Amino acid sequence: MLHVHAHPDDESSKGAASTARYVAEGVEVLVATCTGGGRGSILNPKMDRPEVLENITEIRRREMDTAREILGIRQEWLGWADSGFPGGAPLPPLPEGCFAALKVEDAAAPLVKLIREFR
Repeated sequence: MLHVHAHPDDESSKGAASTARYVAEGVEVLVATCTGGGRGSILNPKMDRPEVLENITEIRRREMDTAREILGIRQEWLGWADSGFPGGAPLPPLPEGCFAALKVEDAAAPLVKLIREFR
């Protein structure tokens, strides 16, 4: 089974229970993580601190390592830059080179390759 998520932590907040069930039933689960989550939001007020914001990509990478171990899954990074969620009126432009600004064909290529390898 293949799960595809935009950011590290999505595998835990969006489907960890069903993932754990599949693993317990002996299904090999691969999580494809599109970005490092460097422009993501911090929803836990206790973690919304400058030192966390400065190191968010590394923190999310360590959290992904822990989630991978707990869930018993394989995980691959697709390597795109996080797009963030720009707000405002009018909306500001997306960061150059980010995942959401790529042509669909370019953004999909690493995922297509991974799907073919995993099959």
